Amino acid sequence: MSVRSNPEASTLSPNSDNQTSNNRTAHGAMLLFIFFVSTSFPVGSAITHALDPSALTFLRFVIASGAFGLLLLVKKQWPWQGSGPGPLLLLKYFWLGFLLVVFFITMFEGLRWGSAVNLGAVFTLIPMMTAVIAFFLLGQRATLRLWVGLIIAALGAIWIVFGGSIENLLNFSLGKGELIFLVGCFSYSAYSPFVRKYHGGENLLVLTFWTLVAGMILLGIYGFDDIRTSPWGQLDWSIYAAIVYLALCNTALTFYLLKFASFRLPAAKVMAYTFLTPAIVLVIQSIISGSVPDMKLIIGVIITASAMIFLQRSADQSRND
Repeated sequence: MSVRSNPEASTLSPNSDNQTSNNRTAHGAMLLFIFFVSTSFPVGSAITHALDPSALTFLRFVIASGAFGLLLLVKKQWPWQGSGPGPLLLLKYFWLGFLLVVFFITMFEGLRWGSAVNLGAVFTLIPMMTAVIAFFLLGQRATLRLWVGLIIAALGAIWIVFGGSIENLLNFSLGKGELIFLVGCFSYSAYSPFVRKYHGGENLLVLTFWTLVAGMILLGIYGFDDIRTSPWGQLDWSIYAAIVYLALCNTALTFYLLKFASFRLPAAKVMAYTFLTPAIVLVIQSIISGSVPDMKLIIGVIITASAMIFLQRSADQSRND
């Protein structure tokens, strides 16, 4: 789910009919992307008590690794070149895999304690954390407009997480689930900058495959006892269906949707869709529960979503300047 953009995307002629059509398709891809990302929170919340987070994440990585491996075979891009990845490449893959493992385990663990909407709000802090990490790691400087958008989104996320209460904010009364997931979001925020810093020119699909395999190995070591003792044969089919959905739609499919959009839209526009996450999660939760959400949540969602509108318009203004 890292945000990457083709610099040529913002320089193509805006008057071209083909470009307009491509842009619309790219925006549609991002809407589908953020929908799948948003569904991971209510889906994860529904299954997180069925298995230990490490076991859930392990099975997700196994399925996702298999899917990416199959894609590589179909595309005839077998990832095992010569004698295989060298020590430095293996170290890179395991480091990137570790960052992903921390994110997904803390997401499932956080959903045991916090609501899907709250964790969706915490998720919107990732672009801001990524910008900070990219500055120190890569020397990248975000524009003033981008920082304004990130701050607006952060204010909305803070409003949701602290329940719209100034008292909770002053006391830093942060829920256990949100605090756990915040650690995971920081880990995930470092993923994209480290990919850019240590990318050795290999195909991005190959890099993702080996990262998932490395993460799967790390999970197998870390959660060996939980994986071994999990009641795999007693689980309802719906649990397996949910894990397959998370592995295929929220990992493999989102990879291609993001890649497609990133080569056709400026980075700011791609990043902006992240801020729709709390709104989509809130709608899904309301449909499932059949209840009207609390007004405090709605206010926070509106603030966060406004960051998306701001960044979209700012990107257009930058292109026209």
